[in-house]
Amino acid sequence: MMAQLDLNAVMVLVRVVEAGSFRGAAARLGMPNSTVSRKVSELEASLGTQLLQRTTRKLALTDAGASFVEQAESAIATLEAAQLAVSALQREPRGRLRVTATPQMGQLFLAPLVVAFLEAYPAVQVSLHLTDRHVDLLAERFDVALRAGPLPDSSLVAHRVTSGGVSLVASPGYLAARGTPRDPADLEGHDCLVFASAGGQPRRTWTLRHGKELREVAVSARLVADDWQVLLQGAVRGLGITRVPDVLMRTEMRRGELVSVLDAFSPAETPLNLVHLGGRYVTPQTRAFVDFVRPRLARLLLDARGGG
Repeated sequence: MMAQLDLNAVMVLVRVVEAGSFRGAAARLGMPNSTVSRKVSELEASLGTQLLQRTTRKLALTDAGASFVEQAESAIATLEAAQLAVSALQREPRGRLRVTATPQMGQLFLAPLVVAFLEAYPAVQVSLHLTDRHVDLLAERFDVALRAGPLPDSSLVAHRVTSGGVSLVASPGYLAARGTPRDPADLEGHDCLVFASAGGQPRRTWTLRHGKELREVAVSARLVADDWQVLLQGAVRGLGITRVPDVLMRTEMRRGELVSVLDAFSPAETPLNLVHLGGRYVTPQTRAFVDFVRPRLARLLLDARGGG
């Protein structure tokens, strides 16, 4: 079995040949003369042949040494070129970027920003995947996700975009028929339309806030969906009360198709984050995407809430 080659020793040998002496190589490499000499001797022992002929005046390559160094120089040049290429990639955003978001947030807000990002960074290619399913960034090889709500996964790095408001709403017709709730406890007597992410379990309780007080209310889910538009349309058609992010129902509220209820007991605001995996080597395209999208998305959401 061939012995494992010490690539560091190979580099030392090549530098000795380039410098013409152990002393010159040692100065170039920033190591003691004795270490340079030992590395070359260990390499010769590993290869089972003499590579250098040493005299008091100069060094000369043996035939085996000349053949070895010729191949080694080519290999080192290739490795150095690879190192430079990787360094360039770390400086300039380029290559593929995989991004995921919910369909509603992706279609309404993220899609135009992705287009603008691609115009600003022509060397980057983006694959945008819209789903209400909770995507495992590591297992499914995604770079960035736009996520609402708390982030239990501590391995993710979160960049806060905004905190989005959520409202309880129903159609005027439903409220006329079933009555308008005045207290969170009244929700127990109403039909509710509940969001659940794909593959997840629907929340059977809603948390409402009154000042600093939080109240948990059990709800009866007449409709469960993993799509906000389904819940909105169900509420517009009078199926019950739902809670939906404010930015997604501005049109229905303006038309009078939905009205808010229990305004004094609003759901807690939901944080919205751009997230990516942690670690030392976050790609330049990931950094560039987060830095580009984050402030622009915050502005779009503020405008959608009527705050711009």
